[in-house]
Amino acid sequence: MYLLYLLPLIAIVNGNTIYFNDYPIDDYLEVKQSRNFTGKSILVTGSSSGIGEGIVKLFSILGAQVVVTGRNVTEIDKVAKEVEELSPYHLKPLKVRADLTKSDDLQLLLNETIKAYGKIDVLVNNAGVGSMSQLMDKDFMKSYDNVVNIDLRAVVALNHLAVPYLMETNGSIIHISSIASLAPNNLGLDYAMAKAAMDMMTKVMALELGPYIRVNTLSPGAILTDSFRDSKVPIIVKLRERALHNAPLKRFGEPLDIAKGVAFLASTDAQFITGTDLVIDGGLSWNYGGIIE
Repeated sequence: MYLLYLLPLIAIVNGNTIYFNDYPIDDYLEVKQSRNFTGKSILVTGSSSGIGEGIVKLFSILGAQVVVTGRNVTEIDKVAKEVEELSPYHLKPLKVRADLTKSDDLQLLLNETIKAYGKIDVLVNNAGVGSMSQLMDKDFMKSYDNVVNIDLRAVVALNHLAVPYLMETNGSIIHISSIASLAPNNLGLDYAMAKAAMDMMTKVMALELGPYIRVNTLSPGAILTDSFRDSKVPIIVKLRERALHNAPLKRFGEPLDIAKGVAFLASTDAQFITGTDLVIDGGLSWNYGGIIE
């Protein structure tokens, strides 16, 4: 009887004998297909530019049905065309213009997604607005309300609407946060607060929604989106210089770096991961202090 626990499982793979003691070999072989999202429905907010654009493009390449959404119709159309060309099945993405600060637009975004695809497998809350406001600024509360409405309240509201559908698919929610929630900086109090709240939301939602839905955060560092790369605003120029100097890997991140992390968290490779924060910043958060003097 005791010998049975010591005997290894045996599998023949490509003519080779593999001795296996824990899981069935098929579970290991399945990893080869872990980035195949064929038949999956992916909703990424803020996907008409920047990091969100990179995410929907990668998911399209991996076979998924995606939603391209934002506030600028021209940008939505441009990205949607590129996404269709990248799809191995030439799938037309769903295009939805939506202002996430408006409840009716949030409901429209969800309704159109379900109408088009019948389900949601992955929700990526990516849309957000940055800020470098300080508490003593005259218009700080105006900036605070804007940041919290977009970066936090809209995320909570969309989660609230989408969770019943994600329950049906044993889906995944991924919140795009920021290393600003991890490493204090003397600019952007409202932004850092909103992202820190998002991080805690991830943990609480993971507890509430498990085992049916996995919920995780991804925190990017300095990512070279078009707006970040092209900005001539002096403080942004200085931030770029300091970020490049301070990052151990000595480069900026690209939207694809973040998209790869999102694809991992949404994949079966991450099926035992929930309530965590995947930091993709080239090590910048460990040397973040002093970016802004």
